[in-house]
Amino acid sequence: MAANTSPIFEDTVTVGTPQTFASGDTTSKKTIATGATDGTRIDSIMCSTDDTSAVNLAFYIEVSGTDYYIGNVNLPIGSGYTTVARVEALTYLSPSLGYLVLPNGSDLKCNCVATMTAAKTTTVVAMGGDY
Repeated sequence: MAANTSPIFEDTVTVGTPQTFASGDTTSKKTIATGATDGTRIDSIMCSTDDTSAVNLAFYIEVSGTDYYIGNVNLPIGSGYTTVARVEALTYLSPSLGYLVLPNGSDLKCNCVATMTAAKTTTVVAMGGDY
């Protein structure tokens, strides 16, 4: 289907691929969203953790098989699980625009920078829309 182009708006609401990280994942990258045929706009990346230590997440955009680092997001202890609010990653990854655009076939990925505490999890959910 041709993109909505005059002006261009998101046509279909989408939730990427929610990912959960645990200590066994170490620093493995996981795909949290993929650009649709006419591209995808990411409007929110919600991050939460029940870890008893702060968690740092590294984010990448994969284009033609190469992962390009776009930034790091720190999650304070218990973000989203205790009295600490969950973290909106786009505040750090795209502070001026407030969104990211993924071209067709490109992936948005993230990974924990260091191994997490055993039996703890970090969850990352990307939300937006396909053009």
